[in-house]
Order: sequence, then structure tokens, then C-alpha cells
Amino acid sequence: MNAVQLSGTAKTFANGTVALAPVDLGITEGSFTSLVGPSGCGKSTLLRLIAGLAAPSSGSVARAASDIGFVFQDATLMPWATAAENVALPLKLAHSDDVESKVAEALARVGLEGFAKAYPRELSGGMRMRVSIARAIVTGPKLLLMDEPFAALDEFTRFGLNDDLHALWRQNRWTVVFVTHSIREAVFLSERVIVMSPRPGRVVGDVAVDLPPARTAEMRMGHAFTDQCAVVSGVLGAAVGLKAVS
Repeated sequence: MNAVQLSGTAKTFANGTVALAPVDLGITEGSFTSLVGPSGCGKSTLLRLIAGLAAPSSGSVARAASDIGFVFQDATLMPWATAAENVALPLKLAHSDDVESKVAEALARVGLEGFAKAYPRELSGGMRMRVSIARAIVTGPKLLLMDEPFAALDEFTRFGLNDDLHALWRQNRWTVVFVTHSIREAVFLSERVIVMSPRPGRVVGDVAVDLPPARTAEMRMGHAFTDQCAVVSGVLGAAVGLKAVS
């Protein structure tokens, strides 16, 4: 069953910029799918259409569930609020019960049990992003949309968050759609990598990732992982008319 179905979905902005050519794409429930492509190809636009934050100019977007979590590239935390208060925001907006226990559980799931009372200025970039992820999952969404959430982080922190995110996904089986510029990140995290063309964005590749379900740090050093990255790189390179690099 598809959690998301895009049918002839296109987007043209008011200034005439054609961001997305018609896209037909189904996202299987419980899957982890990454979108890669050159800058300006419409990856983030596509994610916003899936979220309902923007409307398509033509075509349709169908979602099996209305409960969505969204993680932006910037942690977008309220600087005057503690980690717990930031995570609690969507629960309070929804007038949820048991706010305190749900917030504590969400922070524990992202490894921040002891930081509920910390303010964003007291946290590292990686920890702030963990708070952002906790805020996105605290309501128990079935669909998690992530727009380059780790792009601004150093490689060591990014790898650690990739490890933790993949483990969380395997435990919870959310449907995840993840936008990234990193082929290695996309391959490590995903079951499937969708490759998009330069603007106007369209799907030019759909690569099934042939790696074991449990991803490990050691896997990044192996030939199988490198080979999978080369496949995605080749599809992307052909799309932009450049020589592929792994």
C-alpha cells in the first residue's frame, strides 16, 4: 500500500518558474525513500507538496494518513524555550494529554534524556537537530518528511545521526521521505533512492538499494556500499550531463 501517491504532480510558481514537471511517484508505506538531485531541481518543493505546505499547479497528491512530521534543514527551535518545551509545542497545539510523558519519551528516543531543561544555545548543532527530530516524532506521525536535516553538520556528527535515524526507523517503521545532496547518505539510509533531473524537476531514476537491512558504520567502508553509491552517482551524472563521481 502506498503512503503517498503523486500523479502528474507539477508546480509552477507565480513568477513563471517551472519547478516541477509532472511527477508520477508512489511511496510505499513503512519505506525509507531518499530524493537526490542537483541544486534547484525541486526536491524541497516536492517535499512541501507531499506535506501539504504548498499546492500543486496540476496533478494530485494523495496521502494515506494526515499525521505528518516535518524536519527542516535548520532546527528552527524557539531560542527562549527549553528542549522539552520545544518538543511539547505540537502536542500543546493539538491539545494532547500526557504531554510531559510523551516529551520525555521522544527525547529519550533521540538520546537526549538528560537535556530536557537545556536551552538551544546550550546544545551543539547535532543535539539541536535531535531536538527537532524529537519534536517531529512526538505526536506519533506515520509519515516523516525530512528536508536535508543534516546538511549543515560536520561529517562525524552527520554519520552518528544517520546511524541513529536508521535505527529509529527500523524500530518504528515510519514512512520516511528524505531529501539530501549526499549520495552516500541517501544510500546508507534508504531502501530506495529517487534521482531527479535539473529544473524542471522530474524523476529520472529509481534505484533499489541492495544492502542488508541493518546498516552499520563498517558498511560505509565496504565494496557493496561503494558499488551502490556508484550506481546512484551514475544515474545522477547522466541526468546532469556530467561524468559520474562516487
